[in-house]
Amino acid sequence: MAAGIAETLEESEGGRNGYRVPAVEKALDVLEFMAASAEALTQTEIATGLGRSIHEIYRILLLLEKRGYIFRTRSDRFRLSLKLFELAHMHPPVNRLVECALPVMRELTANADQSCHLVVREGQNALVVLQIDSPLPMRYSVALGSHFPILETSSGAVLLAHSNRAERDRIVERIVAAGEGQGTREEIEARLNEAARLGYEMRASLAVEACTNISMPVRDHTGAVIAALTVPLLPQKAARFDRQTVFERTRAAAEKISAALGWGEANSSSRADPERGDYPFSD
Repeated sequence: MAAGIAETLEESEGGRNGYRVPAVEKALDVLEFMAASAEALTQTEIATGLGRSIHEIYRILLLLEKRGYIFRTRSDRFRLSLKLFELAHMHPPVNRLVECALPVMRELTANADQSCHLVVREGQNALVVLQIDSPLPMRYSVALGSHFPILETSSGAVLLAHSNRAERDRIVERIVAAGEGQGTREEIEARLNEAARLGYEMRASLAVEACTNISMPVRDHTGAVIAALTVPLLPQKAARFDRQTVFERTRAAAEKISAALGWGEANSSSRADPERGDYPFSD
């Protein structure tokens, strides 16, 4: 199997070098073929349907079975499991997220006189998937599609703070090992623990002086934090609202997006106060 999975370099039609991974291609062929069949299939039927030998797909079927993508019936036939369905729902589609967030974020900028952006985690980076500019002539905003090291942003800190513990530990370990200048392990853990405890992060921007980041978690229908809504608050004379008001309206907007994604209504008796450090999303 190790030899079969080795990458081979070939010339593509466009003239660029492309990588082929034969074992992966065979596995995908098997999954796609089985997905098109309503019936359980024998090893021979799968091989025949794909135009391959039984020997070619034997170890592929064993691996897919071992990893839980297919299962064997009592009659020694194979069926797809629900694992692909589960994987598809572990990473919420960005399109759905943006669709729910767009009208709310437009309303937020109009009622806060500040820009705002929506961020998701992509590995060890924070990725901006939606950006709405402030209605004021002077504004601070980030470019759509921008990537930032996760702990250089309040959005990233909120997302990492609410990740499952194993994933969070793995990323922190990599950041510390790489010496990326994000602080010591103790300092990073203290920051993440505080963001998890409060349910948000509000702090001076690490990139822009005089700018205060207000970052709130956005939850899906299961309650998992899948995005962060952030307002980079830039004080100016033309702005009509103080920091407390912007904080409250950002909190309300994050709740509204979460509700649109299917998350239950926040406890109406619990109101966020950045001075007290309490927040309805607090874990």
